[in-house]
Amino acid sequence: MIVGLGNPESRYAGTPHNVGYEAVEQLARSWGLTWEINPDALIARGSVNGKRISLVKIQTAMNHTGAGLKRLAESLAFDPRQCILVFDDLDLPLGAVKTRIKGSAGGHRGVASILEAFQTDAFRRVKIGVGHASAKLDRVKYVLSAFDEESRAAIDQAISTAEAHLLEMIGPPGTAKGH
Repeated sequence: MIVGLGNPESRYAGTPHNVGYEAVEQLARSWGLTWEINPDALIARGSVNGKRISLVKIQTAMNHTGAGLKRLAESLAFDPRQCILVFDDLDLPLGAVKTRIKGSAGGHRGVASILEAFQTDAFRRVKIGVGHASAKLDRVKYVLSAFDEESRAAIDQAISTAEAHLLEMIGPPGTAKGH
Protein backbone atom coordinates (compact mmCIF):
# COMPACT_ATOMS: atom_id res chain seq x y z
CA MET A 1 0.00 0.00 0.00
CA ILE A 2 1.55 3.25 -1.16
CA VAL A 3 -0.49 6.06 0.37
CA GLY A 4 -0.13 9.54 -1.10
CA LEU A 5 -1.24 12.25 1.32
CA GLY A 6 -3.18 15.23 0.04
CA ASN A 7 -6.47 17.07 -0.01
CA PRO A 8 -9.11 15.78 -2.44
CA GLU A 9 -10.62 19.14 -3.43
CA SER A 10 -9.47 20.36 -6.86
CA ARG A 11 -8.52 23.78 -5.44
CA TYR A 12 -5.54 22.09 -3.72
CA ALA A 13 -4.12 20.51 -6.89
CA GLY A 14 -0.60 21.73 -7.62
CA THR A 15 0.09 22.87 -4.05
CA PRO A 16 2.89 21.77 -1.70
CA HIS A 17 0.42 19.93 0.53
CA ASN A 18 -0.65 17.70 -2.37
CA VAL A 19 2.72 16.36 -3.55
CA GLY A 20 1.85 12.99 -1.99
CA TYR A 21 -1.19 12.74 -4.26
CA GLU A 22 0.92 13.86 -7.23
CA ALA A 23 3.52 11.18 -6.50
CA VAL A 24 1.00 8.31 -6.50
CA GLU A 25 -0.71 9.76 -9.59
CA GLN A 26 2.68 9.69 -11.35
CA LEU A 27 3.21 6.08 -10.22
CA ALA A 28 -0.20 5.10 -11.60
CA ARG A 29 0.71 6.64 -14.98
CA SER A 30 4.18 5.03 -15.00
CA TRP A 31 2.85 1.63 -14.06
CA GLY A 32 -0.28 1.79 -16.25
CA LEU A 33 -2.74 1.53 -13.35
CA THR A 34 -6.30 2.84 -13.30
CA TRP A 35 -7.97 4.56 -10.34
CA GLU A 36 -11.07 2.94 -8.82
CA ILE A 37 -13.47 4.55 -6.38
CA ASN A 38 -13.71 3.08 -2.87
CA PRO A 39 -15.90 4.59 -0.11
CA ASP A 40 -12.84 6.07 1.64
CA ALA A 41 -10.26 6.37 -1.14
CA LEU A 42 -9.26 6.24 -4.75
CA ILE A 43 -7.21 3.07 -5.28
CA ALA A 44 -5.10 1.93 -8.24
CA ARG A 45 -4.10 -1.75 -8.08
CA GLY A 46 -1.53 -3.68 -10.02
CA SER A 47 1.73 -5.57 -9.90
CA VAL A 48 5.25 -4.15 -9.83
CA ASN A 49 8.35 -6.36 -9.73
CA GLY A 50 6.01 -9.33 -9.23
CA LYS A 51 4.48 -7.81 -6.09
CA ARG A 52 0.88 -6.73 -5.64
CA ILE A 53 0.73 -2.96 -5.20
CA SER A 54 -2.10 -0.63 -4.28
CA LEU A 55 -1.76 3.12 -4.69
CA VAL A 56 -4.08 5.03 -2.37
CA LYS A 57 -5.47 8.58 -2.16
CA ILE A 58 -7.66 8.90 0.95
CA GLN A 59 -10.63 11.12 0.11
CA THR A 60 -10.87 13.14 3.31
CA ALA A 61 -9.15 16.37 4.33
CA MET A 62 -5.42 15.92 4.96
CA ASN A 63 -5.68 16.46 8.71
CA HIS A 64 -8.27 13.65 9.00
CA THR A 65 -6.49 11.08 6.81
CA GLY A 66 -5.96 8.66 9.71
CA ALA A 67 -9.62 7.72 10.18
CA GLY A 68 -10.11 7.04 6.46
CA LEU A 69 -6.91 5.00 6.19
CA LYS A 70 -7.85 3.03 9.32
CA ARG A 71 -11.28 2.14 7.83
CA LEU A 72 -9.55 1.12 4.59
CA ALA A 73 -7.04 -1.02 6.51
CA GLU A 74 -9.88 -2.79 8.28
CA SER A 75 -11.86 -3.43 5.09
CA LEU A 76 -8.84 -4.55 3.01
CA ALA A 77 -6.99 -6.31 5.88
CA PHE A 78 -3.59 -4.63 5.76
CA ASP A 79 -1.42 -3.27 8.53
CA PRO A 80 0.99 -0.32 8.86
CA ARG A 81 4.07 -2.42 8.03
CA GLN A 82 2.60 -2.92 4.56
CA CYS A 83 2.24 0.83 3.98
CA ILE A 84 4.50 3.51 2.61
CA LEU A 85 3.32 7.07 3.19
CA VAL A 86 4.29 9.72 0.62
CA PHE A 87 3.92 13.34 1.72
CA ASP A 88 5.25 16.89 1.77
CA ASP A 89 7.84 18.04 4.29
CA LEU A 90 8.30 21.77 4.98
CA ASP A 91 11.52 21.11 6.89
CA LEU A 92 13.26 19.59 3.85
CA PRO A 93 14.63 21.89 1.13
CA LEU A 94 12.46 22.26 -1.96
CA GLY A 95 12.92 19.19 -4.16
CA ALA A 96 14.80 17.04 -1.62
CA VAL A 97 13.53 13.49 -1.07
CA LYS A 98 14.13 11.48 2.10
CA THR A 99 13.01 8.06 3.28
CA ARG A 100 12.34 6.94 6.84
CA ILE A 101 11.40 3.59 8.27
CA LYS A 102 9.35 5.02 11.17
CA GLY A 103 9.26 7.94 13.56
CA SER A 104 7.20 10.88 14.71
CA ALA A 105 4.87 13.01 12.61
CA GLY A 106 7.46 15.80 12.52
CA GLY A 107 4.72 18.44 12.74
CA HIS A 108 2.77 17.07 9.73
CA ARG A 109 -0.89 16.94 10.76
CA GLY A 110 -1.86 14.33 8.16
CA VAL A 111 0.86 11.97 9.40
CA ALA A 112 -0.10 12.75 13.02
CA SER A 113 -3.68 11.77 12.19
CA ILE A 114 -2.48 8.41 10.83
CA LEU A 115 -0.18 7.68 13.79
CA GLU A 116 -3.04 8.53 16.17
CA ALA A 117 -5.56 6.34 14.33
CA PHE A 118 -3.24 3.31 14.22
CA GLN A 119 -1.43 3.92 17.55
CA THR A 120 1.91 3.04 15.94
CA ASP A 121 4.68 4.72 13.98
CA ALA A 122 5.48 1.58 11.96
CA PHE A 123 4.80 3.34 8.64
CA ARG A 124 7.61 3.64 6.11
CA ARG A 125 7.75 7.13 4.59
CA VAL A 126 8.94 8.99 1.54
CA LYS A 127 9.08 12.70 2.29
CA ILE A 128 9.22 15.26 -0.50
CA GLY A 129 10.79 18.56 0.47
CA VAL A 130 8.64 21.63 -0.12
CA GLY A 131 10.60 24.00 2.14
CA HIS A 132 10.81 27.52 0.72
CA ALA A 133 11.59 30.99 2.07
CA SER A 134 7.94 32.06 1.76
CA ALA A 135 6.91 29.10 3.95
CA LYS A 136 8.52 30.85 6.91
CA LEU A 137 6.07 33.76 6.57
CA ASP A 138 2.79 31.82 6.65
CA ARG A 139 3.13 28.02 6.60
CA VAL A 140 -0.57 27.29 6.07
CA LYS A 141 -0.97 29.79 3.23
CA TYR A 142 2.21 28.48 1.57
CA VAL A 143 1.31 24.76 1.61
CA LEU A 144 -2.16 25.50 0.21
CA SER A 145 -0.99 27.84 -2.60
CA ALA A 146 0.07 26.68 -6.08
CA PHE A 147 3.77 26.29 -6.82
CA ASP A 148 5.43 28.99 -8.91
CA GLU A 149 7.09 27.89 -12.17
CA GLU A 150 10.59 27.46 -10.73
CA SER A 151 9.34 25.50 -7.73
CA ARG A 152 7.13 23.37 -9.99
CA ALA A 153 10.19 22.18 -11.95
CA ALA A 154 11.96 21.20 -8.70
CA ILE A 155 8.89 19.32 -7.47
CA ASP A 156 8.46 17.46 -10.77
CA GLN A 157 12.06 16.25 -10.45
CA ALA A 158 11.49 15.34 -6.79
CA ILE A 159 8.45 13.24 -7.72
CA SER A 160 10.62 11.30 -10.20
CA THR A 161 13.21 10.82 -7.45
CA ALA A 162 10.46 9.69 -5.05
CA GLU A 163 9.35 7.11 -7.63
CA ALA A 164 12.90 5.69 -7.67
CA HIS A 165 12.94 5.58 -3.85
CA LEU A 166 9.60 3.77 -3.81
CA LEU A 167 10.79 1.18 -6.32
CA GLU A 168 13.84 0.61 -4.14
CA MET A 169 11.64 0.20 -1.05
CA ILE A 170 9.41 -2.27 -2.87
CA GLY A 171 12.53 -4.18 -3.86
CA PRO A 172 13.54 -6.21 -6.90
CA PRO A 173 11.44 -9.18 -8.05
CA GLY A 174 11.23 -11.96 -5.49
CA THR A 175 12.11 -9.86 -2.43
CA ALA A 176 10.10 -8.25 0.33
CA LYS A 177 11.73 -5.17 1.85
CA GLY A 178 10.62 -3.50 5.03
CA HIS A 179 8.48 -6.34 6.39
